[in-house]
Amino acid sequence: MKNLLERLKPEIRLKLESNRDRYASSVDRIFVKLSSELFYDNLSMSTIGSIYTFAEVDLIKTSVWDLKYGDNILNLEDDD
Repeated sequence: MKNLLERLKPEIRLKLESNRDRYASSVDRIFVKLSSELFYDNLSMSTIGSIYTFAEVDLIKTSVWDLKYGDNILNLEDDD
């Protein structure tokens, strides 16, 4: 089973990495948390909010389902 960091969509990961120079401790904390979790449900709203902030996810284009299940930031478990 892949951890959440391994399931992170490439474009989200790239955005996080591009903000690492300016916000190293915040982005590193996100990466540590994602690498230690297998299930999106285990993330706090604070962590999810940080991901959205530092990956520059447009909240206007985010649905309630995206927030609840992480579909807009994570690949499905069986995706390569």
